[in-house]
Amino acid sequence: MSLTAQLDALRDSLECKIDFVGQDLVERRARVILWASAAVAFVLGFALQNLKITFAIFTLGFLGCLAVTLPPLPAYNAHPVKWLDPLGEYGEVKSAVAAGGSSGAIEGKKGR
Repeated sequence: MSLTAQLDALRDSLECKIDFVGQDLVERRARVILWASAAVAFVLGFALQNLKITFAIFTLGFLGCLAVTLPPLPAYNAHPVKWLDPLGEYGEVKSAVAAGGSSGAIEGKKGR
C-alpha cells in the first residue's frame, strides 16, 4: 500500500462528521466546560496560592472537554441535513424522470 493510500485511509478513519445542530451542541458544551474549569482552577489556585494547582485543574478540564467534544457521539448526528431537490436552469425542480428530457412547460426564472 502506498503512502498516499495509507494517509487517505487514516484521514477517512479520523474524519468525524457531525450535523449543524451537533456543531452548536459541541460548541456550547466546550464553552461551559472550559469556563467552569477555568473558574474552579482560578478559585482553588487563588485560595491555596498555588499556580501548579491552577494549571493542573485547568488541564484536567481541558482534557475532559476534549473527551466530551471530540468523539462523534450519536447526539451530534441526530439532525441530518435534508438537502433540497436540485433546480433546473429556470428554477424548476428537476426530478429523476425530467432530468433526461424537457417537460414541455418552462416557468420563468425565480427572483433571488
